[in-house]
Amino acid sequence: MTRLALNRLWRRVNVARLWRAGGWLGVAVTLVVSLMPPALNESGGHTDKLIHLAGYALLMFWWAQLVTRQRWKLAIAVVLFGVIIELLQGLTPNRLPDPLDALANSGGVLLGWLAARLLPNLPERLAARRTILPAPHR
Repeated sequence: MTRLALNRLWRRVNVARLWRAGGWLGVAVTLVVSLMPPALNESGGHTDKLIHLAGYALLMFWWAQLVTRQRWKLAIAVVLFGVIIELLQGLTPNRLPDPLDALANSGGVLLGWLAARLLPNLPERLAARRTILPAPHR
């Protein structure tokens, strides 16, 4: 694609809609990965806690870009999502609920909230940038 074609395409993109779709994809991926058999060898280490922390931080940050008022409600929803997933893991044959995972999820939500406060309105700022590449100098 040429630079001009990319710029035209970008001007037609609804950034908020695309951002929302990415958020729902993140929710779906989190749900599927959390309920499938564990991919990590969980013998003694706490690497999975860091993954929980980072994953929920990203999820909260992503959605906090769209929910700019009363984010505390979003935070409660994301924490409850993590708790429900932990409880659902008890119904699967290969997973067990872990309160430390729920705690790591909650810590990730807090981290994502703070990151969203430091970098607010990212989709709006992306939408405001309606050119991908600068025009070439002649």
